[in-house]
Amino acid sequence: KEKLKDTPKDQPIMTYCTGGIRCVKVGAYLTQELGFKNVSRLAGGIIAYDRTLNEKAAEEEPLFKGTNYVFDGRVGRQITNDALGECVTCGSNTNLLSNCANDNCHKRMVQCQSCRSSFIGTCSDACKQRVLIARKKGGAIEENTGSAELQKDTNENVMTYRNLDDYSEGHSTPPPSFFHEIELNTRAFLPSGSHMVSGASQGKLLTQLASMTREGRILELGTFTGYATASFLEGAVNAGDITGYDGPMGSREGGPFVMTIERDSRAIDIAAAHLEVMSRLGTGEEAAEEACALRSESTKVPELDADSIVFPYKNIASCEIVRATDALANIEQMAFGDGQNIPAPFDLVFVDADKTRLLDYVEACVGSDRVLKKGGLIIVDNVLWKGLVLESAGGAMTKEDIDESEKNMDNTEVKKSRRARKLAGKMHIFNSAIVKDDRVEVVVLPIRDGLSIIRKR
Repeated sequence: KEKLKDTPKDQPIMTYCTGGIRCVKVGAYLTQELGFKNVSRLAGGIIAYDRTLNEKAAEEEPLFKGTNYVFDGRVGRQITNDALGECVTCGSNTNLLSNCANDNCHKRMVQCQSCRSSFIGTCSDACKQRVLIARKKGGAIEENTGSAELQKDTNENVMTYRNLDDYSEGHSTPPPSFFHEIELNTRAFLPSGSHMVSGASQGKLLTQLASMTREGRILELGTFTGYATASFLEGAVNAGDITGYDGPMGSREGGPFVMTIERDSRAIDIAAAHLEVMSRLGTGEEAAEEACALRSESTKVPELDADSIVFPYKNIASCEIVRATDALANIEQMAFGDGQNIPAPFDLVFVDADKTRLLDYVEACVGSDRVLKKGGLIIVDNVLWKGLVLESAGGAMTKEDIDESEKNMDNTEVKKSRRARKLAGKMHIFNSAIVKDDRVEVVVLPIRDGLSIIRKR
């Protein structure tokens, strides 16, 4: 940001990276945050450039020189013979990349073939000695030996974390970059609600839970822009793969299927745009690029008026967005068995809808096996409501306490504060009631704004 502060906003900017994903993110930052108008990137990164060159123009001299670092067992992919690196152990020029063979070090390094042989793939005499000792013992190198020669200064590779949420996310499998584009699109199109997106940790949890269901049938109440919906759809396909599902593509009638209900037209349009991309391209880099393009001035998110939109996915599952003004009325209709084309029962119901009627939603799921199967899960979002449930559980604040907390707020902030306290009270009432219901088992997880996972007995 500092380096580009004096650069004209119409200055052409070209980005490139290993595989293209970082450029998608950088491009979004340059256009959305910094306001640049002419940002382009090398699609697919150096990896795709190298592949295209070999397939279509093998005689052409590559513009990229040397070895491209890649994120797999090869470590480096040699594109030209140029030796642009300096060996970590002898200082000679080389183009070879590797990781130290001492697993407790595993330092990424540039090392010539001669030193690679003499140091048996390690970065130093200390690591070489450690590997030789381990080989003599006939076992693997033990972790955390405390040996002085192995206490390397690796500060440049140390990742720091602000809190346990950051740490947990940093040690969890990251979602595909397509999901990050959903977050960015939400900020661009619905900025006031961008905090409502499930996010990486919760999204992965929803995928995992959906993957463990019997049939991969998910009902979601509250689509918003489709982050959780896409997470559930991934899980539905996983469930189908695990169980060996070979029937017709999942639908209302049976099989892996996600039904999601939403009332907000703008949210439906954005979610449908995301799911349409996912339906065609999956969640890989190409899908991320197309989702990113939704934010460009030349692309317009289509406005839909259909009451139902269906998206097939991987020939196993499908996802149906249903437009409804009252989701509770819809699931009560399912519970009573009224109407036509009532879907077969679901394995999991995700409730991210009207917080004042949560007990009614759960009752519709628990009181009838037409909506949720026995043994099925109900997941309720936001049950800790910004931590304010603690205040509700401890008794109402005195007028003096409220006045003190609000004295430096403007009228808008006061209204938001009072609404938050009111909803926290509703969440506490729900939490207190559902844990006493002997028809279910409940566990509350302090993830983001709180998830209540309820198993129907």
